[in-house]
Amino acid sequence: MLFSLAIASAQKPISVAFLGVGDESGYGGAVFKSQVGDALMKALSEAQIFSVLDAREKITVPADNQSLAKIAKESQTLAAAQAIVKNVSVVKPKGDPKVSVVLEATLVPAKMPQIAFKAKAEGKGDDPAEGRAIAKAVAAAAVEVAKQLSTVVALKGQVLLPPVYAILPATRYKDRDQFYERTVRISLDMTSGLKVGSEVVILQKGKPVAEGKVVEVDIGSSLVALEKVLPGSQIRIGDEVRITFIPQYAAKLPLPLQKEREYKRVEHDLAWALAIAGAAIGLIGE
Repeated sequence: MLFSLAIASAQKPISVAFLGVGDESGYGGAVFKSQVGDALMKALSEAQIFSVLDAREKITVPADNQSLAKIAKESQTLAAAQAIVKNVSVVKPKGDPKVSVVLEATLVPAKMPQIAFKAKAEGKGDDPAEGRAIAKAVAAAAVEVAKQLSTVVALKGQVLLPPVYAILPATRYKDRDQFYERTVRISLDMTSGLKVGSEVVILQKGKPVAEGKVVEVDIGSSLVALEKVLPGSQIRIGDEVRITFIPQYAAKLPLPLQKEREYKRVEHDLAWALAIAGAAIGLIGE
């Protein structure tokens, strides 16, 4: 089993080798990347789910998933992670500089199956000094990335209904109903922290056989539109479901109107509860 869900905060955290930061934004050089790396390591450690080992300079970032898993094994950690600065925006109106920083992170377990858990977050900051505004935005993005990774590694569900056709009614008259050729209903829901646009992997005997995206989130279950299915595979009730990505904001996909209202209400009410429940720890098992 890739991860096992543990609730007690006293459990041993997931050891992660942090391999560093790549910068695609063009904003800064080595000092900026080091600043981002420090902020992300701090945020991951403060999430209390991860024990972070500084493994920067061991490999050039970005690296592929196989390289991350290799470094994790060499570092004797349960997983390895890296981050990429995707964008830095600095706007200087008449007031204080307003900064936006977008970070992407990938976490790959050392053991098979090497499913890549992902996070992407935008952090914002403003301050009379641009450097401090950047620091605020970087810290906010790092905290959100740590939150997303903490959630996805802990989530494990199962298939409730096998693949079927599905039509989701449009919520606005000008939009068309959305038709999905193959969908499965899974046991994870909005109380698990799931959002529309979350990415899913379905496994059989520990082997990934399908990938999909969450298109409807309900209370008690969610609907996944399958995007890739391993040829010859037959998805069955009870198959293992892992979440590999939860967006910072729910994607704008069709939802039945009443369920959309419930989703927004419950998402708001549960935001604080989910933050408090962040002590749930996912451990990589044998």
